[in-house]
Amino acid sequence: MIKILLTGGGSGGHVYPLVAVAEELQKAAAQKGLELDLKFLGADGLARDMAAVIGIKFQAITSPKWRRYVSADNFIDILKVPVCFLQAIFHVWAYMPDIIFSKGGYDSFFPALAARIFNIPVVIHESDAIPGKANLWVGKWAKKIFLAFEGAKKYFRQEKTELVGVPMRAGILNLTERSTAAAAFNLDSARPVVLITGATQGAQIINDALLLSLVELTKKFQIIHQCGSKNYDQVSGQILNIVKEGEGTYGKTITDSYRLYSVFDIKQMSLAYSAADVIVSRAGAGVFEVAAVGRPCIVVPLKNSAGDHQLANAREFAKFGAIVIEEDNLTPHILINEIENAHEGRVAISEKIKQFAKPDAAQIIARELLDSLK
Repeated sequence: MIKILLTGGGSGGHVYPLVAVAEELQKAAAQKGLELDLKFLGADGLARDMAAVIGIKFQAITSPKWRRYVSADNFIDILKVPVCFLQAIFHVWAYMPDIIFSKGGYDSFFPALAARIFNIPVVIHESDAIPGKANLWVGKWAKKIFLAFEGAKKYFRQEKTELVGVPMRAGILNLTERSTAAAAFNLDSARPVVLITGATQGAQIINDALLLSLVELTKKFQIIHQCGSKNYDQVSGQILNIVKEGEGTYGKTITDSYRLYSVFDIKQMSLAYSAADVIVSRAGAGVFEVAAVGRPCIVVPLKNSAGDHQLANAREFAKFGAIVIEEDNLTPHILINEIENAHEGRVAISEKIKQFAKPDAAQIIARELLDSLK
């Protein structure tokens, strides 16, 4: 019996790559006739939900977080540190895996530290050009370090690193015909489609810029908008007001051309990628999905992200044709112009962006994890 513990932060940027690797581990073990036991260890929420979807065990632990701004929650979370450490020690000891695969994030540090105490090998993956603090620490004793961006190599011992991209879930790249995908959203395949996404957590500043641009944008483009679960009610209410204000003029055009979602499941995400002619997104791990589907992309890096990693990600992505709009420059006028430019140059941009794609990351990591236990 091979036992592998998966751990990482609670956001989609951490959880979905863990799911992708877990799926490939299950597939590889079945092909080789290996008996495999997988378990998630991390904060409750999305990780628990996704563990249930792919049929593996899950154990929740307390998740302290240090915020980069003054907040009373920082002092409360300090009290969680010893609790989290003891929980990690206990659960790692009770499960005693053969190896731990860590995706980084606050939730991953103490399980990885427990692994060091018990002399269990740790393999990590870093999704950003500037590594997070947890991975920087764990990288000091990790057996292997997989990287998404070339720029992250300088932060780790070179002989431990391998550039693989970001693991993507099985099915995310199961693209369909554009006309079929557009029909799934009740859109007209004869008109261009823009997918605007702020990932699972949404992006308020992108939502705001889009809403201010919507009347003008929908004259030419159809919009699929994934706004984030926390923002859905607010955005939905604003859309209703815009449509009401435009009764008899632009209101019907927006109703016909705009589709709002809080979050996508994997099938909806694949359909949205298939339908899109241009994609607007943050500059997190999701840029590797965009590159793999080969769509022109406009990225809006999160301002003041940890270590300014999203801006660093965006700059590396821009070398392969992505268009970067920093938050301070995100005005309706600039957003509309850049969407127009991306659409007009979509053929050349798509070919260049595909060169950034690394669709085999999950397979490579799964193979390395299993091979290391021979």
